[in-house]
Amino acid sequence: MVEQIKEMTTQTAPENGELRVVIGEFGRHLDMLAEQLGASLSEADRDCVSVGESFHDLADAKNKIAVVDCDEPARTFLKDSCDQIGNSLHAAVVALQYHDRLAQRLALIRTGLNRLQELLHDPTVRPYNDWLESLRQVEHLNRIEQSRLGPEAQLGRSTAERSAAASDAVELF
Repeated sequence: MVEQIKEMTTQTAPENGELRVVIGEFGRHLDMLAEQLGASLSEADRDCVSVGESFHDLADAKNKIAVVDCDEPARTFLKDSCDQIGNSLHAAVVALQYHDRLAQRLALIRTGLNRLQELLHDPTVRPYNDWLESLRQVEHLNRIEQSRLGPEAQLGRSTAERSAAASDAVELF
């Protein structure tokens, strides 16, 4: 064990060029992750638009069925069915709102990744403290944007509180 510690302490620090290669490789991985995240967000946006349009069509069809004039027991059956469709649409819209909030958070993460990429690709030679200050600035900007997303984005809030808040306000896209 003592020999391992001695060996570790006698190893020389990596050369600046070696460290630059590691940083470049790290940046390449960040590039790849940001690209995958962007592609996923674009695909999710397309899917949500399509689903949202379907909801409008379903709501329109429900409203047309609700005004059909007919005798009992068909009238009660149609009314109950329209109520069930309306409740299902409401639940689906709430789910889409959660999806939209998730997409906003992922976009925030992507922005943070892009800021880190810019720092990694910056060829400027900087002292250690300047690098730390730059990283703190990235963190500060991310926290500002996270707070802009609203209280749901803050980590201290429970799932139950978020669910209760979401059920109070539903909006169509």
